[in-house]
Amino acid sequence: MQTSQISDIVQVEPGRDNPILLNFQNAEMSFKKDRRIQSFRAVDVNREAAAKTGDDSEKSSRMVVVGCDQQVYRGYVGEGLPTELMRSYVAIRNRKSGKMRLIQLEECTMLNACYDDNKNKFREEDHSKTAMRKFGGKVAMQALERIERADANIDVANESIQSMMEKYDESQFLDDSEFTKSRVEGELILASMKPPRNPDAKTAADLYVLDQLIPKSLLVHLKQVGLGFLEKEPDTLELANVYLTNKVKSVLQCKEPDSKQGIETLQISLFMDALVRLLSSKGRLLRKQELSPFSKQLDKEIKQSFSQINSHELTKTRYTEHKALTYYLALAFILENGTIDVEQIHNGLTISKVELLKFAAFIGGSYNSTKNCLVLRLGGGADAASGTFMAKRRFVRRK
Repeated sequence: MQTSQISDIVQVEPGRDNPILLNFQNAEMSFKKDRRIQSFRAVDVNREAAAKTGDDSEKSSRMVVVGCDQQVYRGYVGEGLPTELMRSYVAIRNRKSGKMRLIQLEECTMLNACYDDNKNKFREEDHSKTAMRKFGGKVAMQALERIERADANIDVANESIQSMMEKYDESQFLDDSEFTKSRVEGELILASMKPPRNPDAKTAADLYVLDQLIPKSLLVHLKQVGLGFLEKEPDTLELANVYLTNKVKSVLQCKEPDSKQGIETLQISLFMDALVRLLSSKGRLLRKQELSPFSKQLDKEIKQSFSQINSHELTKTRYTEHKALTYYLALAFILENGTIDVEQIHNGLTISKVELLKFAAFIGGSYNSTKNCLVLRLGGGADAASGTFMAKRRFVRRK
């Protein structure tokens, strides 16, 4: 590695404009989107005047103002920074001579100008009221009285509301039979929407068990249907989406398609195929729709298990869609050993990626943005369940 000799060190001195390192607090400048970025050195005349008179002499009056198409940021150079403890330099190397020059950087913390706007807004209101009291005529004084009276009314109303909230007793509503009944019904509906978990699970891989998500009698039937695929050409099979089609084809083209793992993949793929067709189906009445072209028994099971509860007819509602998605993702976690590629699983679904991540969190999936994958966690899903699907608690007064 080449070494360079430091020929000169340029320190910060009064009257010299050294380079300034800008640190944006709570934000950053988006250079790709905001191309019209302009930066200026400025001076706060109020601080400069106060420094000359001896007041606030320690505060810096030198400023940096950066503006783009939509935002303006400002900061005071060197304010609040321990310059005596840590200093930053930029090195400039001369290619011909090989010598290097160090230039000390000044630092500036940039804040959005909205902080100043709010501060100036309240300051201007106080100044305008003071001017109205001193120099205002009769009309101005009447307007000022109306403004102050309105402020007082707001304060009185706020005090009355606070007093009412202190007297509020939550237990008088919790004992209401109608509210309790509605709350219990809501919790039961939410529980029926969520795939059953293995209570004895000690690892994430054991969190969902296949025979707890799909009835055992149906699994036996799906095994026979899946083994019937061995007699067909893999290229002739087409399931509801590319993801499931590739899963079935990979089993049929492997050396031991009738192995335990291969049969389990075929069973899961057939059930997920029916769920995808349920999600993409149009209309509310399910009895008129075909949800599985491979099995009438599977078609019947999906319609009965995922239709709207407490309904006389087999009806598709938002409850149906939510429950189908949670089971679809739980089966996908079993199929992929607890780690799901988001792009693969999202392909063929009619929901957005954000909704997909919400439903995955609801059943215990954790999103890894770096790898763009979902990982099943043993302790996940409890907080997401209450935040994603449950409505806010409403208190109803007893009549």
